[in-house]
Amino acid sequence: MYPRRKKVAAVSFLVLGFNLACNTARANNGSELSANGALAAGMGGVGIAIPQGATAAADNPAGMAGVGTRLDLYGVLVSARVNASFGTETNSHFSNVIQPAPGFGFNYQIDPRWTVGVSVTGAGLGTKYSSPALPIPGLADARSSLMIVRTSPTVTYKPASNVSLGASLIIGAQQFRANGVVGAGPGGPAAVPTHGDSYAGGIGAGFGVLWDLTPMVSLGASYYTKTRFSPLAGYRDDLLASSNGHLDSPSKYGVGIAVRPLSGLTIGADFLRILWSGAAGYNDPATFNWHDQNVFRIGVSYDINPSWTVRAGFSAANSFIDSDHTLANFYANGITTKSVTAGFSYNVDKANTVTFALEYDIPRTVTGTGPSTGTNISAKSQWYTIGYTHKF
Repeated sequence: MYPRRKKVAAVSFLVLGFNLACNTARANNGSELSANGALAAGMGGVGIAIPQGATAAADNPAGMAGVGTRLDLYGVLVSARVNASFGTETNSHFSNVIQPAPGFGFNYQIDPRWTVGVSVTGAGLGTKYSSPALPIPGLADARSSLMIVRTSPTVTYKPASNVSLGASLIIGAQQFRANGVVGAGPGGPAAVPTHGDSYAGGIGAGFGVLWDLTPMVSLGASYYTKTRFSPLAGYRDDLLASSNGHLDSPSKYGVGIAVRPLSGLTIGADFLRILWSGAAGYNDPATFNWHDQNVFRIGVSYDINPSWTVRAGFSAANSFIDSDHTLANFYANGITTKSVTAGFSYNVDKANTVTFALEYDIPRTVTGTGPSTGTNISAKSQWYTIGYTHKF
């Protein structure tokens, strides 16, 4: 019934290549991406109740039950600019990051009830200031890089024709580097040693359910455990000493709804809760002090004809940082919280589709207060995503 098994092995070798190639991407939900995959990127990141291709496991593992046997490849180009001051408003700095980030997903329909697949997605943050934060002897230019790759082997099962259950094992790989960090010395500010690139591995899990309530309405829910990473060597002795070198990805949960009021028209909405307060490294009140986020996403897609589909979306979240902690977040400043998106897909034929999406993050400024007075951060960014789908 599914005569495609010979292609599975060849496709699976692509996982390793994408795993190694994934680089950091700038995100407006802390270090989490605002969307996973080219299809979701055009709809504001919506994906909990709308399976958006073979990267669906990153939003709801149960969504892989609804996409069939397919391969999804995508690449994101992030253009992010930051104007910031450090310590005093006259000590200004500029960061301009242009960063590619690929992603990948493959899913195989074993039979009408079971699927297996894998989603490979990225996350992270980065800054590239062109000067030291302060004129301290020996202090390097202020730069940081956090790269996270998540490989999520996933299995789904349908206990009923309209209900899907999914589970993912999340295998994380992490690279971290921080240059030009300012710390407290015996006589005042001092340079924190640079330890170069440090690597860590982590494990987590995701679970989800998708319920087609009627042909017009679908409901979804997902939960992801914290991905606990091993300590980052070097940084565990100073910059990340409070977390013993750990920089864990947060647990999160969400619910979604999809409505299809007309033929070809789909409207989706998600609510996502990201628990930064439980993520080691991010939750240190003496440094980053990231707060839990509520993320709201809404998106729409419309099939103009059998060849063309257009999409649009909007995402909004509360801030994960507060104005008293801009000093530490000078080095991790993806502070935008609202974005608008648009995109389209073109079906080349019944098996092949190309997709494009654009995300514009609404510019935002956080003005430092209290111990961070004088450290202000202004950020803006755009995302350009292109994707390719092959259905077997």
